[in-house]
Amino acid sequence: MPAKSTRKTQSASKRARSPDRNANEDKTTTAPPQKRSKTDSFLVNASKEEFVDPGVTDSVAGSERSESSEPESPALTGRFDLYMMDLPFLSKVYLPASTSEPQYEDLYQAILKVQTKRDYTARCLIPESPFITDGQLVSRTSVDAMEEILMPFDIAITDLKLVHELSFSSTERSKFVSPPQSCPGITGRTQLAEDHCGIQSASGVFRMQHAWTGAVDGQDIEIFEGYLSFNVVHSGLYRRKGHGGGSNSAFGFWAVRARRDANGKEIGLTDRK
Repeated sequence: MPAKSTRKTQSASKRARSPDRNANEDKTTTAPPQKRSKTDSFLVNASKEEFVDPGVTDSVAGSERSESSEPESPALTGRFDLYMMDLPFLSKVYLPASTSEPQYEDLYQAILKVQTKRDYTARCLIPESPFITDGQLVSRTSVDAMEEILMPFDIAITDLKLVHELSFSSTERSKFVSPPQSCPGITGRTQLAEDHCGIQSASGVFRMQHAWTGAVDGQDIEIFEGYLSFNVVHSGLYRRKGHGGGSNSAFGFWAVRARRDANGKEIGLTDRK
């Protein structure tokens, strides 16, 4: 299947946080009226790393190659629901103790059960080629600590590009349940979609590639794999309020395409207005 592809970024004046654009749709994961921690949801078990200033973001020699032509790969555009690989109920299905071979179809069925409950670790929207707009992402591992009800940041995926062979650093590979494949993929950088008065800086990386294609009841199904990081440094305002120096989030993930409604329209992350 031919790949679709490439990017650019938008900025805005500083503003207060706005409600999650998918709050009404994600009924089963709506937060209660009191503040909660990032680990309350069973889909937010990301390995928490000690805070460090992400002045130097992850880099991978090989995934940033210049391309003279677009690589051939399955389509990597559209809406996706992401599920971190740390989730035991998924990782045990993917790679049972009784086998050394990944069980992709069983994994897909396990993800589907969770997806139908409108639950996920993160959601993203990858634009069509030629990437004149940024990708969009929200993650329940990256939330605004100042909000009374913790809300995910609006994250932009910038500098999107297709690569002939997506590479992962040793640190990134350590977040995978089994070694990632070597194949064409998409890579970009993560940053806040808009300036935020409580955030001094925010940065990370997004990488995703096709992992498996199968068929169920005559319908093609796909699983994608990748790595997502987003590191936040708080400003003096947030520090004085007792929210610490910032937060780091980094995890390997599996992804499936967003569900579709009765009319065939994708149900996922809505376009940023």
